[in-house]
Amino acid sequence: MRILAIETSAEPCSVALAHAAGVVQRSRRAGARVAEQALSMIAELLADQSIGLTQVDAFAFGSGPGAFTGLRVACALVQGLAFAGDRPVVPVGSLRALAYGASRRRLRPADDPRQVPLRVMAAVDARMRQIYWAVYEGALAERQLAAPALAMPEEVPGLIAQWRPHVIAGDALRAFEPAWPAPNGTIRLPDAAADASMIAELARTDLAAGRAVAARDAAPEYVRDQVALTVAQRSSLDRSAGR
Repeated sequence: MRILAIETSAEPCSVALAHAAGVVQRSRRAGARVAEQALSMIAELLADQSIGLTQVDAFAFGSGPGAFTGLRVACALVQGLAFAGDRPVVPVGSLRALAYGASRRRLRPADDPRQVPLRVMAAVDARMRQIYWAVYEGALAERQLAAPALAMPEEVPGLIAQWRPHVIAGDALRAFEPAWPAPNGTIRLPDAAADASMIAELARTDLAAGRAVAARDAAPEYVRDQVALTVAQRSSLDRSAGR
């Protein structure tokens, strides 16, 4: 099965193709031209692999949560491409992809006597002084222990105490560094990020398990339905920050 995946919910944006020989990816910083850059990378990737769009069996995208514009672009692109070829779409959660990317780094030695599944908290900067987070277990982050949600930085210590992750991955570690409690044995990966190769690999599993949808039913997972702060909210944040 050939699966073309798009991840544009964060910088850089990326596209990937999963096929029998493995996964190949293109990635670049797109700025305000996300759709244009994604389409350009798709054309380059398919040309390099000597594959036409009609030979792609399914399309996948990072469904979020993440940057609103990027999520809408990725969803719209895969919908258009899937409609044209009457192909299924596989939405893959961006936090799940981040957790999967962290878990495949072989953070434990092969002879580690512990049998407890690796538990990963994915945490990314949601802007507006908030964090998108979720908790997963398993080699493919297949067990969702805590669904994607929003948290304020001051809630972080309580979440860590509740879920006791072995690994924390994502740029929220950097963006809200003072909020995180002492590592206490927890592995931290502040530079970890989801990309299209992770989306493509998880989409292969999800497609085989029947978790694809029709193009018309594909939708982003926003988690938060507010794009920007109101004037009152900005003033409140300024006061709390002592500005």
